[in-house]
Amino acid sequence: MRLLVSLNCYHNKSHLTLITYMQFILLTHAREFVKKSATGPIVKQVLAHQCSILEWSRTAPDNMLTKGIEQNKTLLIYPEAKGSIRFDIETQDLSTFDTFVILDGTWQEARKIYNRSPYLHPLTHYALEVDYCSRYSLRRNQKNTGLCTAEVVIELLKQRHHYEQAVKLEAAFTRFNLGLSQTEINND
Repeated sequence: MRLLVSLNCYHNKSHLTLITYMQFILLTHAREFVKKSATGPIVKQVLAHQCSILEWSRTAPDNMLTKGIEQNKTLLIYPEAKGSIRFDIETQDLSTFDTFVILDGTWQEARKIYNRSPYLHPLTHYALEVDYCSRYSLRRNQKNTGLCTAEVVIELLKQRHHYEQAVKLEAAFTRFNLGLSQTEINND
């Protein structure tokens, strides 16, 4: 059961409902399920009732995902977009969304998921911008400014002022990041 707490506020002479609940959908490439270095399971472990891990399907999108898309309170965290896509959301506008879709995989896999999934294109996009480098050390990052899945969720929690959850997830991520042996990583 989802508990939504609504607050009324006025912004630019329009009425917005601020949602304090956050649901994360990790739309995950099949290869991530076998990688010991994947951080999606850490997010699920810490945010059990707020996180769903769905295996990406190009031809058959998950019902939970399509229902979330239809409700128009779903935001796609994706840094690159082609064409005319609703992309210009500001950090303070994050409070109008309750569901955050994160493409979980390498950058190439995430791009493939996006490009081959037309049902994702109409979603409002949000490019997460941070002024620090990823601390993720279990795989070589393909982009200097790229964050792993757990770091993306941590940053979104912080931006929505869910600091207690962000601290718990950050602690679990740090333990995971430091604790997985190099042998296990090389077997990915």
